[in-house]
Amino acid sequence: MQWINSLVRVKNDTLTVLFFGKTGVGKSSTLNVLFGLNWATDHAVACTKKPHIAYIDASHYSGFPYKQVRVVDLPGIGESLAGDKKYMAYYKKWIPQADSLVWVTQANTRAYKRDEIFLKQLKPFFKKSLFLIVALNKIDCLGVYEGEKPFQIETAEPSEDQIKLIPEKIDDIYNIFKGAINGSVIFNKNHIVPYTSFYGWGLEKLKTRIFIRS
Repeated sequence: MQWINSLVRVKNDTLTVLFFGKTGVGKSSTLNVLFGLNWATDHAVACTKKPHIAYIDASHYSGFPYKQVRVVDLPGIGESLAGDKKYMAYYKKWIPQADSLVWVTQANTRAYKRDEIFLKQLKPFFKKSLFLIVALNKIDCLGVYEGEKPFQIETAEPSEDQIKLIPEKIDDIYNIFKGAINGSVIFNKNHIVPYTSFYGWGLEKLKTRIFIRS
């Protein structure tokens, strides 16, 4: 992949990217597929109890001005009240160090209250240069319970019905997140990337958005 030269540079040769979001939305699964990691995942039990850190060698990417990418997988919010309180120390430590924050959420829900609450709590720790990406996972499940045509497994692509639903879902997410952020960092609709970590659709676009930060 060729990285564009207009990428916003940070002060050192390492790009620090945090992955954050509610427990169970697929943060670790997304990281495993994106960067070839092997971090534990479970559909029923939270596996990330403390920050997981990986260093990705980026020196071989032409035009990319960093030698490496430091990826940090933070424990998910909403596991329990005690967990949220315990993990807050990790969030306060790592968010000010981040160049990019990838907030993972899911498409197959209308419940984003926990995301909204935590965004409001954490935004005082956002530096102005922080690049926020909303990774909208589980597109393969979008609209299934409303009787829409399901994800096309044979082609690994959303159905026509799901494609029609994606812009509406992005609008909903954008309005919720924009209100919670309230101008603390720059946030546009093209910062929201729909994808499915299970089938791989949209992952390349997500990776590109993480690296080019524009």
